[in-house]
Amino acid sequence: MKILGFKKATELDKQNQTMQAALLCYYHYKTTDEQIFDMKGIQELFSDAGFNSINSSRVKKSLIEKKIMRIPKGLKTSLEFIPSVFQEYEQQYGVLWNDNETINSESELIDESKFCGKRNYLTRLIQQINHSYANNCYDAAAVLMRRLFEIMLILSYQNLGIDNEIKDKSGSGYIMLDGIVKNAINNNTLKLSRIKTEFDSFRKVGNFSAHNITYTAGIKDIDDIKLNYRAMLEELYNKAGLMEKEDK
Repeated sequence: MKILGFKKATELDKQNQTMQAALLCYYHYKTTDEQIFDMKGIQELFSDAGFNSINSSRVKKSLIEKKIMRIPKGLKTSLEFIPSVFQEYEQQYGVLWNDNETINSESELIDESKFCGKRNYLTRLIQQINHSYANNCYDAAAVLMRRLFEIMLILSYQNLGIDNEIKDKSGSGYIMLDGIVKNAINNNTLKLSRIKTEFDSFRKVGNFSAHNITYTAGIKDIDDIKLNYRAMLEELYNKAGLMEKEDK
């Protein structure tokens, strides 16, 4: 759990300084296992979280008066949580460290404000792409980008009522992405713009990361295609009729 994710999950920006101090101390405990705090350290926590400096004396007094913290025996300049308060925080916020659902992402590669919120599975896929890119996992990002590209082509065909053109022989699934791209480039109903000339590059980057034994993607491999990739997404989102839709 990173500090930005914690701030968002606890709505830390909306809390008063006393609660901000208490929650930042709890975050510090969860990430360092330190249970004793001093005001200099709490000031640093505020700074690390992007907040302004605090009046240390006033915040310390408030933490004690509100019975959130107390002075440990023999440590007059320090603070510790009152056990009952600590247990409440563990029950309320401890689950954030056991969260298997939340994906921390901030539009690092794909604009989440534009492309998320249309279909739940697309939102999670985009968040995974952004998270992978932000954490230097470029092979993961490339494979997921290839998958999103394939999904958006299929959704576009479905929305236009022409997905039979890319069905496999069984009629229950779809042909490989290579075949879908070849059909899409020349499809008169789909009527793609010149961005279609970049389709093969989107496919190849993902293919290399997924299937080439010795290849590992780097940031340049993703950055070289990211502008065209975003343009492709916007066009296919429109073709799929998703630009005005909310999560389903």
